[in-house]
Amino acid sequence: MSPMILLVDEDRLLREVLQEYLAARGYALDAAENNIEALRLLEPGKYGLALIGQGMKQESGLKLLKEIRKLDRDMVCVIMTSYTNLHDIFKNLEDERTDYLLKPFQLSELHNMVKKYLP
Repeated sequence: MSPMILLVDEDRLLREVLQEYLAARGYALDAAENNIEALRLLEPGKYGLALIGQGMKQESGLKLLKEIRKLDRDMVCVIMTSYTNLHDIFKNLEDERTDYLLKPFQLSELHNMVKKYLP
């Protein structure tokens, strides 16, 4: 079984669509509405990939990325962002375990990104 995916985005509809889409392709995942929920779910080694919405109102996805790095250096983090957030994202692409996906994206683009990092 592939490592699990942690999906974090404040948009409930987006979370539901992405959960259903990825589950239908055989991926196991947990979803969180915000950084606090995501950090409650996080256990080192449990997730192979985090899909993180950048534009969350409470706290940014980049802040969550930094918290994840403290707890699990090996997890791949993909920031889902719009063109307007791109500058901040590029500043934070710290290693090969950080990537981004531009919103709006096609579900096939998301699937390709997931396949890139998970077996």
